[in-house]
Amino acid sequence: MIICDCHIHAFAKGVERAGGAYVPPEKDIRDFIAEEARTNSIGRAVIIQASVDGTDNTALARTVASPPEAIALRGVAMISPASTGLEALAATGIRAARLQDRGRVGINQLDLLPQVAARAAEVDWHVELNTEPERFDRVATALEAMPAGQPLVLDHFGHADPTSEAQVTSLSRLLDSGRVWVKLSPTRVSTRPDNYDDLADLVLRLVQGWPDRCLWGSDWPHVMTPPPVPRLAPMLDLLKQVLPEEGLRAVLQDNPAALYRF
Repeated sequence: MIICDCHIHAFAKGVERAGGAYVPPEKDIRDFIAEEARTNSIGRAVIIQASVDGTDNTALARTVASPPEAIALRGVAMISPASTGLEALAATGIRAARLQDRGRVGINQLDLLPQVAARAAEVDWHVELNTEPERFDRVATALEAMPAGQPLVLDHFGHADPTSEAQVTSLSRLLDSGRVWVKLSPTRVSTRPDNYDDLADLVLRLVQGWPDRCLWGSDWPHVMTPPPVPRLAPMLDLLKQVLPEEGLRAVLQDNPAALYRF
């Protein structure tokens, strides 16, 4: 099985940024390989443009286009409705556009979803959204205004609280649309960073209910995450303990290959 981490960030070193919600660590794709990919048998990864890098996707495109030999890469860019050069970005291996809709980082872009989705569809991209359960009703409305059949991926379990049946039910309704995918990225929602076992029931419920639309992502290098710094091995161990072989293969290999076109 070729394991794919569908949610990492890579930060170009020696870059001065104008500002943002956090100061990113100087960790790039080679650091990811050295720290986590090699020891966890990860052969594919999706680099997500971070909010602090804005809509300048130059470094992302360069990294995705020329990956180290040890890993295959795809990318998710941040764009605006007025962005240009999408064809060139797509040619490097970028496969989606991302929007932020989180009060924690002070960015609320949900109103842009239909416009950005239309631009993304021009180059056969899907859209990824970092949002929260309080906005799920608005997400459902925005989904109807997106191009027909275009997938929408929710980051970090949609930030649903695994102990809240109301929030999990709301997430399930979005998944029932047939167009929404979800990343099983645990660090934003779990209170157990040592083993993530508080997410076991939710992981099993999601993968059993929507086996072809669940992905896994680590969120490495874990910006805005309190110490201790999360490790990838416990995340993968949880999936291996909870999921049957076919579910594990779907989440870690087959679904990412289909969505990101590895």
